[in-house]
Amino acid sequence: MDRTKEPLGFTIVELAVVLLVIVVILATALPVVAGSRGNSGMQQSMSNLVAQSAAHLIYAADWNGRQVTHNPDDLGVYGTVSDYNEAHGCADFFDPNCHPSIIAGFGPSKDLWSTWAFWSFVNGHAGWFEAINFPGGPNSPTYDGCGFFRFPQSRPIHDYLNGRYHDPLFYAPNDTAVNVHVQACWDTVPEFDPDCNENYFTSYCRSPAAIFHPDVMRSNAAGGWQAPWELDHGYETPGLFQATYPDLKTHILEHSWLQGPPAECNPAFSGCTPYFFNAGIDSSPLTLFFDGHVRLLPNSEVLFADFQVLSQTKQVDGLWHRGTPFGAGGYFIESGFDGVPLSHHILTTDGILGRDTLGEASPMPSSVPWQRPFGVGNQRPHVGLQSPGPDVLLTPAEDLP
Repeated sequence: MDRTKEPLGFTIVELAVVLLVIVVILATALPVVAGSRGNSGMQQSMSNLVAQSAAHLIYAADWNGRQVTHNPDDLGVYGTVSDYNEAHGCADFFDPNCHPSIIAGFGPSKDLWSTWAFWSFVNGHAGWFEAINFPGGPNSPTYDGCGFFRFPQSRPIHDYLNGRYHDPLFYAPNDTAVNVHVQACWDTVPEFDPDCNENYFTSYCRSPAAIFHPDVMRSNAAGGWQAPWELDHGYETPGLFQATYPDLKTHILEHSWLQGPPAECNPAFSGCTPYFFNAGIDSSPLTLFFDGHVRLLPNSEVLFADFQVLSQTKQVDGLWHRGTPFGAGGYFIESGFDGVPLSHHILTTDGILGRDTLGEASPMPSSVPWQRPFGVGNQRPHVGLQSPGPDVLLTPAEDLP
């Protein structure tokens, strides 16, 4: 669906507010960058996160405050991607009635257009259409932990940056295990060059907990976790400005453990996959928060804050959810370095309404009260996610590591 077909626009005042927020982000980031002198890779990674924050702000200004999502709001009405497609009469890759695909980008090839994508028509890809695929989920029970939260560089967000899928803005310089495979693609001109079909994640990931409706990550005190595919509104994505604690809720962070990892590669995975950000108490990923500031978020700080909340709630709820299908261990803790259970950012209790640290700041009231931005059944336009026309040369994605 072309975003020019349904222009939303914004007022001069709203534009001024967005520009002011961007200026504040830059001003906030400068002291942090100055404090990291001597580590040019860290400085560049901070700059990357600031650029991504600005892109998400402008996207939200264009789309009534919405976050980028790869699900229609009413997916929960149907339960699974395949059920959605069947109900809408989806026939093949190119049918516009299909659930929107996750598009990397388009590029010239043999006088046609080529694309790299996860196609919703292929049942084996269905797990990637979750913000994160919970273990045992019906969309793809064999791909636990996958999901589009690992694609911060997909269309439409790269349209608000340099317009390329393989762009250095999405790769931290210190993420050498990943960069060795993709750095040759950083200078490509089109959105996506089929000759650069390197199936590797970027260095960053969004918070999947903040992409689901908050009822999915509902606290145990309020009734506990709920499967998004069993809630009509489970896939309704909150607005970018609806964080209750925007200075304490993480938005995007370095998914790889980059500041002093125990090794470049994690032996728990095949190939050379980096240790994840939550794999050890000594990890300190660079983190973008929903209020726009960027800083190192030490896992030791998160662990201490989680202990505080567990104590305050008499072990009922922590900062991250123990009641999801990932179990008490959480997000790939069994593949971590020291076994310390940390699943903040990924499994935040109450989703975008929750916190990932206590920091030193007081809780801030939400600038926009939670409400369903669109009613069930009203699918918002997916910028850049339109199904390709019949002249498209399909280059389907292989399974990512």
